[in-house]
Amino acid sequence: MTRDAPGWNRFAGVSRPVAAAVLALLALLMAWGAAGGVGRNHLAVAKPASGHFDGLAGDHALYARIAQRVAAGESYYTAAAAEHRRGHYPLRPFVTVRLPTLAHIVAAPGERNAVLLFLLTGGAAILAWYRRLRTESDLPRYAPVAALFVAANLTQLAAREWLYIHEVAAGVLLALALALYRPARPWAALALVAAALAIRETVLPVAMLFGLFALIDRDWRAAAGWLAVGLCFAGGLAAHIAAIAAVTNPADPASQGWHGQGGWIAYLSFVQASSILRFFEGWAAALLVPLALLGWAAWRSRLGLAVLLIQLFYAALLMLFARPANFYWAMLVTPTLFVGLALAPAALAGLVRSLLGRARPAA
Repeated sequence: MTRDAPGWNRFAGVSRPVAAAVLALLALLMAWGAAGGVGRNHLAVAKPASGHFDGLAGDHALYARIAQRVAAGESYYTAAAAEHRRGHYPLRPFVTVRLPTLAHIVAAPGERNAVLLFLLTGGAAILAWYRRLRTESDLPRYAPVAALFVAANLTQLAAREWLYIHEVAAGVLLALALALYRPARPWAALALVAAALAIRETVLPVAMLFGLFALIDRDWRAAAGWLAVGLCFAGGLAAHIAAIAAVTNPADPASQGWHGQGGWIAYLSFVQASSILRFFEGWAAALLVPLALLGWAAWRSRLGLAVLLIQLFYAALLMLFARPANFYWAMLVTPTLFVGLALAPAALAGLVRSLLGRARPAA
């Protein structure tokens, strides 16, 4: 099969009703976003009473203060409880307190070296995506340009304040893991997903998906590896819960819950604020996010299916549960979301040809 053959494109040669349905859904999502007021009206930034520290504010300041106290030798959980109370942040339930991994990563080498570490990881993710897209023989020749989209959506790594946001650190590890994922050689992706999971527990669905793929493939070694990741995570989470219980009491404030239910417009707004689209008007997200999802849906491959399912899962999470102040949850997936834009033109062309009843020209 040549590089220009349509074998990778799930939408090449679909029936006319399917093409009409997909194009109608795409147009509906774009129109909904364009008319819905995507933008900052759907965002909020937490502003606690003691929310400033060394040029940082809100959640950035909270996690920076905790990391500083850990660097000074204090127990993570004692520091976290004290800083949550100081900033009037909730301490109940346990998920309101982040896992200690990122604080120790920043505290051990120091802030500057930690920034460099994540920048190097981001550079590795960009190169890995370029190589993956260049070596997938059936993709369009221009597909490797999508590595630039990965780079554009990892720019937060160069900003000091985002060092302390767990989704940024976990997101770059996920971006690298997805670029390296191959069913026959899952170990690099497994290690990177495990590292991301140690930073942010909301990465668990990704590990579960890859574990499910291993079971479907009857790759028992890989399945055992993913099971080991899950068991280690469960043990670590149990220890985390116990440690939080030891430093909190019933008088500590509880979270207001996660029931944002902002829907499609909130999701687009969160993606816009968490990606390179923050420099553009809301209509850019309204048009480009559906196209990116279409591109991922078109890629007939294990990786294409995996990323599509991951993007849709976190889109649902953001639409249903994220409050306006949780917009940065989207940073888990924005580094890889827009890779789909490189595949969207061929997906659209295939759909239009099917809708018009035209066969693809012979190569």
